[in-house]
Amino acid sequence: MRAIYKIAKSELGTLFYSPIAWLILVIFVFQVFGSFVNILEYSVNAKTLDQVQGYQSYMLFVIGGFAPYTTIQTTLYLYIPLLTMGLMSREYSSGSIKLLFSSPISSFQIIFGKYLSMLIYGFIMMGSVLILVIVAYFSIKDFDLSLVLSGWLGLYLLMATYAAIGLFMSTLTSYQIVAALGTLTLISFLNFIGSLWQHIEGVREIMYWFSIKGRADESIRGLICSEDILYFILVSAMFIGFSVLKLQFARQSCSMGVKVGKYVGLVVCIAFLGYVSTIPQLKCFYDATANKDRTLTPNSQEILKQVDGGLSITSYVNLLDQLGYLGMPTNWNNNRRIFETFIRFKPEIKLKSYYYYDNAAGANASREEMDKAIERLVLTSDINPKSILTPEQMREKIDLSTQEYRYVFLIERENGQKAFLRMFNDQGKYPSEAEISAALKTMVSKSPQVAFLGGHGERSIHDKSGINYTSFTTILDSRGALINQGYTPYTLTLSAGGDIPADVDVLVVADLRKALTDDELIQVKRYIERGGNLIVIGEPRRQEYTAPVLEQLGLAFVPGVLVQPREGYTADYLWTTFTPEGAKLEPIFTRMVELNNVLTMPSAAAICETENVGFEVIPVFTTDATGCWNELETKNFSLEEPTLNEAIGEKEKAYTTGYALRRDVKGKEQRIFVLGDADCISNAELGANRDFRRSNYALIDGMFKWLVNDEYPIDVNRPAAKDNDVYLTPAGFAWVKIFLRWICPALIVVCGCLIWVMRRMK
Repeated sequence: MRAIYKIAKSELGTLFYSPIAWLILVIFVFQVFGSFVNILEYSVNAKTLDQVQGYQSYMLFVIGGFAPYTTIQTTLYLYIPLLTMGLMSREYSSGSIKLLFSSPISSFQIIFGKYLSMLIYGFIMMGSVLILVIVAYFSIKDFDLSLVLSGWLGLYLLMATYAAIGLFMSTLTSYQIVAALGTLTLISFLNFIGSLWQHIEGVREIMYWFSIKGRADESIRGLICSEDILYFILVSAMFIGFSVLKLQFARQSCSMGVKVGKYVGLVVCIAFLGYVSTIPQLKCFYDATANKDRTLTPNSQEILKQVDGGLSITSYVNLLDQLGYLGMPTNWNNNRRIFETFIRFKPEIKLKSYYYYDNAAGANASREEMDKAIERLVLTSDINPKSILTPEQMREKIDLSTQEYRYVFLIERENGQKAFLRMFNDQGKYPSEAEISAALKTMVSKSPQVAFLGGHGERSIHDKSGINYTSFTTILDSRGALINQGYTPYTLTLSAGGDIPADVDVLVVADLRKALTDDELIQVKRYIERGGNLIVIGEPRRQEYTAPVLEQLGLAFVPGVLVQPREGYTADYLWTTFTPEGAKLEPIFTRMVELNNVLTMPSAAAICETENVGFEVIPVFTTDATGCWNELETKNFSLEEPTLNEAIGEKEKAYTTGYALRRDVKGKEQRIFVLGDADCISNAELGANRDFRRSNYALIDGMFKWLVNDEYPIDVNRPAAKDNDVYLTPAGFAWVKIFLRWICPALIVVCGCLIWVMRRMK
């Protein structure tokens, strides 16, 4: 150990007596401190201009992690080769290697002494970042110190791995510039290796493990994972081992077979240990973030505990689906990452994949056209054609017709229970924690049955035209659709003499266009009397069809059409807002109020209370008190401009367009929602582009969540970030900026010059 210490001390002396070490340190500090100053300046200015959102997290304003860490991660590989290029190359070129070989010092002591000097220099280099941590700690409210220290650890280990690679390359040549270029090349190769041979199962896992690309990402974002920590340790050990073997072979001659055998043996040993480190059952992790943002939410963890026994997740990738490219072998790691957080809590989850082709989601290609498309795909990708199943082979294995032959995942329990997960046509594409948890929960508890009444011209959940309700109910690639959030929506047609099924959790009566029969009305009445949850949605000029249902609730639609003339819109296009009482029903409603969002209603009827039938009646949203009235005369708002006529009973005031009702029925709380407009949640309105913030989707989410007692969608929200304020004023920041951007680099320059002068004096 003493010999290792002396070698490390000597190497550090040589390093710090040369200008290169000081120059690298100055450039590193200037660059990293500068990036921190820029982002801190933005935060201070934003607060001064009152542009800061209360939920902003100052620790995560640069794509997950402390702001300077992104700069360090992307530039660190440029510094290390300049530091390591002379570690052994200098010994070769000066001839001092012969003295080392003739001394009673082992090859391991030489190499590890050199490596220890790099670890110490790296600690000094990375230690300078702690100055920023101290500044941030006293500048940012509730600074998340553990998150920052987690990132620091990951970057230090990354630096140590780069140093081990550079040390090995330095043992191969006496030319320092060649060693530096070799280090850059090898680091680049380790970044690239993860994309090689991804179509070969077994090989791709090995290639991925050896890849250094993004290895510090998890630590920077606050998750310390044993697999990543062991990767840095094992890869560093491998290159240190290579360096030791190189010196041993230079000291004593041996056959090429022995040399190759030792190198290969070391690689195999490291690969085996790396494989062991990836076994889910052996992994451990620590979430260093304040809100535990890098792990599953408590709700998801509780659901996963209930899914006992084995669990498999099989991806069925239709290569002709518009999202099929995401399931290609080259994207294997992305698919694995989707379920990584769940595998941490349930290591026995097994992942499998099948590739096939078929007409997906409305495509109508002939078999010949599909075959030719697959042939072209095989020619332009590295997928194995033997692994692609034909439509007939796939249909023998599983029936995916209900999934429109899309790219889907099938979750299957050991007891045979199954649930589908889907890809989505949005920016995220992949299922998130909410969708995965919802699918898992449907296997351990009853999925809410949402029955949409049919047979009377109601809004359809299967017809995709503008007035209907498919976009939030049954569209498979819509993330917010009920079918993807754990609900089971379906159309219910009442049979004569029957009854509404007992398993219906929510009955939706959406815009009746003809009257219910006496028998059907009796069935609905019995459903209400037994405490069934209900949504009643009406439209102006068709109030009479819904009136018998509302009568049982003590409500009625007011004759006429609400108008709110506004430039650029028809007069009956309303902007309504949540009432204080309505906002308290669900957190999502509260959030919409905080954001000053509005609920748009194209042509709505006012709702009024007629009598007390035992319900607690809660107004949920209303119109403005000024500029709005109930129009009784105008018929066509596209051609006519309505005017307020108080003589016939039109009155300017705030009108309620949505109510929530609740009461206790046999120990269970019955919940009912009534809306005065059926178009506000239609395909057309939800898909319309507006130049203002709307709450229509929030209404759907909150309404159904409230009706099923908050069971679905799964709540994966986390507490608001606490580090949401900066203490620095512009005047105080000016001094911090001078200190970090100019004084700190200047102090390093002065220190380097003093040491250089002292050495010259000696």
